[in-house]
Amino acid sequence: MKKKLSFEDKTILIVEDVETSIKFFEAALKGTKAKLLYAETGEEAIKLFDENPDISLVLLDLNLPEISGFEVLKYIRKKNNNIPVIVQSAYILSGEKEQSMKLGANYFLEKPIRLDVLLETISNYLS
Repeated sequence: MKKKLSFEDKTILIVEDVETSIKFFEAALKGTKAKLLYAETGEEAIKLFDENPDISLVLLDLNLPEISGFEVLKYIRKKNNNIPVIVQSAYILSGEKEQSMKLGANYFLEKPIRLDVLLETISNYLS
């Protein structure tokens, strides 16, 4: 039997502009009791990041309108080096993984993301 993950005292910022992906993260993380914040643009992500000092982890899509996920990652790293940032993208062939890691991402998830991999990865950083 799988043990139930609880991130009750954690806040996760989910930066994602695709509705189906947002629904996936919502469903995947609902049972963990984490507080979930959503940003659909890079600008929103930066604003939420600044307004919520209690953010424990960031799930960051790279392909965003206005400001790219790379720019958001740079911004987060300028402000805070300790918050785990898990980048997720479908574009792995264009060097996005290497670029993300160079800019300070903690982990890179390839889309489509498997539920067990997502939960295990988040758990590794929040436990």
